[in-house]
Parts: sequence; C-alpha cells; structure tokens
Amino acid sequence: MTLIDIHAHLQFSQFAKDRSEVIARAKEAEIGVINVGTDLETSRQAIALAEANDEMWATVGIHPTDLPEPSQTENVFAELEKLARHKRVVAIGECGLEIREGKFDVGSENGKRQIEIFERQIELAKLVKKPLMIHCRNAYAELWSVLTAGNHSPPANLHFFAGDWPTAKKFLDLGCTLSFTGVITFANQYDEVIKKMPLEQIMAETDCPFVAPSPYRGQRNEPAYVTEVIKRIASLRRSSFETMANTVLTNARRQFAL
Repeated sequence: MTLIDIHAHLQFSQFAKDRSEVIARAKEAEIGVINVGTDLETSRQAIALAEANDEMWATVGIHPTDLPEPSQTENVFAELEKLARHKRVVAIGECGLEIREGKFDVGSENGKRQIEIFERQIELAKLVKKPLMIHCRNAYAELWSVLTAGNHSPPANLHFFAGDWPTAKKFLDLGCTLSFTGVITFANQYDEVIKKMPLEQIMAETDCPFVAPSPYRGQRNEPAYVTEVIKRIASLRRSSFETMANTVLTNARRQFAL
C-alpha cells in the first residue's frame, strides 16, 4: 500500500456488476481502502469486504439521513456496538448532521433526532476507542456545538470537508483531520483551506461512487481515482506527488491505527 482512499463505498449497489474489477484496479495501484457504512446493512457489507481483502478496512455507523425508527434505536445500537468491536473496523461513522435546504433547526423533530443519534455514536466511539468518521452538510456550527459539549470528543475526521478557512481552523484546533474529495480538482473554493492547514491533519478520499474528479467527472467514481485528489493537494501545497501520497498515508495510518 502506497496510497489510501480513506472514504469509499465499494459495498454500494453501483459496484454490483464489476466490484471485483474495481477492487483489482485499486490493488494494482497499491491503494488501500476504508469502506464506510451508513446503516447496519452497509456496515456489515463494509466489514465483509475488509475480511475478504488485504489493505481494506471498514467503518460502521448511522448516516444522518438513515436514522432508525425510534422504536428500533436500542436494537440498532446493540448491533452497532457488536460490529464496532470487529478487528477490521477502524472508525465509527459515517455519522453527523445534515440539512439540505434552509437552516439546521436544532429544535425540530428531525434536528433533535439527528443530534441524538450522533451523540450516541460519539459515546460508542469513546467506548470502543476508535475515531469518528463525520459527515456534515450545511451544519458546521451545530456540529461544533455537539463536539465541544460535555466530555472531550474522540478523534474525528470530517469527511468531504466543504467549509471555509475560519470554519476549518475551529475543527483543526480541536484536533480533527479533514479529508477532501475529487471536488477540489474542478472547484477552487477549498484551495485556501488546503494551503493553510497543517499537513499532519490532511486526508484524501473519493467518496466513491460519488463526485469523480477531473478528468473522470460525470462518471462513477472509484478508489483508483484518489490519485487525482492527491495530485491536486500536492500542487496546492507545492509538493511532489510522492511526498504528498506518503503524507496522507502516514496520517491515515496514525488516525485509524492501520
């Protein structure tokens, strides 16, 4: 393994027809992969992939748009804790907060429910001593409030980071790492964050099958394309590809105890 994609979803149905070929391309390129669960079923599937493939790991968690029914919460978390203790599981998540339209309303039924399920996963991460894989969409202020409330938050990576520099600095100062996707290859609003942030807190991901980087934009994404993300980070940091690849791999090994 010389490269790593720290956030992928190879267990998703978009790879049903050619998953083995996609995995083979990642292996040929010496790319390790962390497959990320979004509910119990995709978490189990991520573990199965990790068990079947060297240099592949899993996370287990509940995405904020995949919340369980209230009556099923205890059963879901009992199962999630069992999965979280698996030796190939390296983080809890993808968990966090999301609002697609308007402003995140912490007082709404959905807002309160998202926060409840997120806080339960924070406690689970503490229990099993594994970091968080965080999803946040249009709710960084609310995410900050949850992470800084009460006892100290476990280590966390903010996947697909899409905030500005002042927002990034708040989370970086908290000790979080930030990971970037193929979006940075065709949009420049994240350049300032990438240029300014500490190198030891930067990560690269594909979030495949979504957001393929240039020159594959519009196609299904896959782990082999993480090279384009690393190339862009290296360019912004005025670094060689090889140096940056080693940096993000070292960061991932440390963060996820690979």
